[in-house]
Amino acid sequence: MYTATTQITITQFVPITQFPANGNCTQATISPPVNTSPQPPNQKTPVFTGDGQSITITVPQGYQGGTQLTYQLFDPQYVLLGLAFKGPIGGAGREEFNQIDVYRDTTSSQIIVTDTCDPKFSGVEYQYVILIQEVATGAIGMIDPDIETDINK
Repeated sequence: MYTATTQITITQFVPITQFPANGNCTQATISPPVNTSPQPPNQKTPVFTGDGQSITITVPQGYQGGTQLTYQLFDPQYVLLGLAFKGPIGGAGREEFNQIDVYRDTTSSQIIVTDTCDPKFSGVEYQYVILIQEVATGAIGMIDPDIETDINK
């Protein structure tokens, strides 16, 4: 399984007052993904690319496994709650992103999302939000990046 990590830094927390947030999102930086597994043989493009705000996952043609992307938040003022996905024609991405694990303690939190890399989702760009909570107030906010999966041909 191919893996990568990225780090989130909250720059301005904005609580959700309506859903969808209509542009009222928490401002945050998301670092570019750092590949943490070996590069696939005969593939020049790293599996995980992008600037953090937009991430592309590229796996070798015929790959039968999944990938995991870990989001880390090292700020004890906030905790990661989860992810919500929306495909280009609707849906919640539950087949493509079939496992989401949340880990948190008193100083940090992380979410690991598994992408099935099913060829039927190749080239599909998902909108998604990262749900966070401010510890002091209990208010919930969201960060709005993008993710796409490609099969290398």
